[in-house]
Amino acid sequence: MKKGRLVLCAAILLALVLVGCGKTAQEATVLEPEPEAIEATVVLAEETSPVAPEPEEIPEPEPLPEGAEILLFGARVSTLTDGKTLFVDCTRLEECAELDITATEDTLALGFDGQETVVSLVRSDELTVGDGFMQGGAAYVPLEALLELPGIVSGTAEDGTSYIARELALSQPAENVNVPVLMYHAVSDDLWGYWDLFVSPQTIEEELLYLQENGYETIWFEDLSHIEDYEKPVILTFDDGYDDNYTELFPLLQKYNAKATIFVIPKAIGTPHKMTAEQIYELSRSGLVSIQSHTYSHGNLSTMDEETLVFEMAESKNYLAALTGQVPYAVCYPEGTRSELSIEVAGRYYEYGLLMNGQLYNTSDDPMRVRRFYVPRGYDLGSFRWSVQGAGTNGNSFYPAALPTGKIHIASQVWNLCAKGAQIMRAVEAQTLLSRKRQLF
Repeated sequence: MKKGRLVLCAAILLALVLVGCGKTAQEATVLEPEPEAIEATVVLAEETSPVAPEPEEIPEPEPLPEGAEILLFGARVSTLTDGKTLFVDCTRLEECAELDITATEDTLALGFDGQETVVSLVRSDELTVGDGFMQGGAAYVPLEALLELPGIVSGTAEDGTSYIARELALSQPAENVNVPVLMYHAVSDDLWGYWDLFVSPQTIEEELLYLQENGYETIWFEDLSHIEDYEKPVILTFDDGYDDNYTELFPLLQKYNAKATIFVIPKAIGTPHKMTAEQIYELSRSGLVSIQSHTYSHGNLSTMDEETLVFEMAESKNYLAALTGQVPYAVCYPEGTRSELSIEVAGRYYEYGLLMNGQLYNTSDDPMRVRRFYVPRGYDLGSFRWSVQGAGTNGNSFYPAALPTGKIHIASQVWNLCAKGAQIMRAVEAQTLLSRKRQLF
């Protein structure tokens, strides 16, 4: 009995244990949550290029200061300088020298008379010899670059200012061509001096009209280098640089599109009855007037020693080159006076030398002894026609209108006698003029 109770108790206890374990297992099954799905967030490193460091900003160079003024083909212009070189604005080159300028991003090409030089443009603080630069929106080039162009020269004016000028390279003219060279002085009806030096403006106009209507071409001495281009060439020369050459003559040259050569005395510029420097410069830029030398002081060359002659020739040439931007190539001997020494010295500085006594110039003649016809006041149109009718002919081949063959020899003799008589008359006129001009200077 007692044994049975023990068995029963053991059974009950076992049952309770089993029930408890089952419930625990069930609760464990119910209460134990399923593990939640945890989204895995993968952070991928962005693929980026290496970041270059910010470049340091290079400051603009300091503007170059102003340099000395120069005379650029006769015009006074300002410059910039780096302390060693003078630089000029390219726009002034176009205005004053009529250079052809072609620009790229970093170069400038300067063209003149078919030749060219190229200038590199760099920062003004990185300049080397020959470089140019930009400043204030303008391109600047060194003066040395200009001097690389053929025919461009430099010098120093009388007041110490540096100048840049053009020098022509003249070639020998074709031989044996007759070219009348006419000699005038003042052009005015205001006879303040010796009357025969003053040709009336009306007379000049009649002569210019005659030349125009009869196929004559007025040229400069530089045009003799291509004289074959002209059928009836004539050279008009005016001595001393009187102010009426600007006020009276120049408007007539413009009206008839005629060329003239004016021989100027530098020492007399701006004195009473003489042209000013400004007037001379304007004429030289007109395309109608060639400014040439009448020596520096208009002295008597036949009495001067070599040192004085060198001064007269060289100083006049330098003065006019600075003033006009064109180096003169011809000199007119004052009053026609000269010596063999003066002609030799003149030939060191000039291509042509002009006399006073009147004859027809031929291109085969000595270029330092160019003869001229003197045109005084009262010179009528018939005399003028006679003076120019040989233009473009060869040697002594020009005669009056055609004559029968049998009479040509007689006509030639008569013509030569008339020509010789005219030469004598002109020699007398020239001598009279010489004595009167000596009293004016």
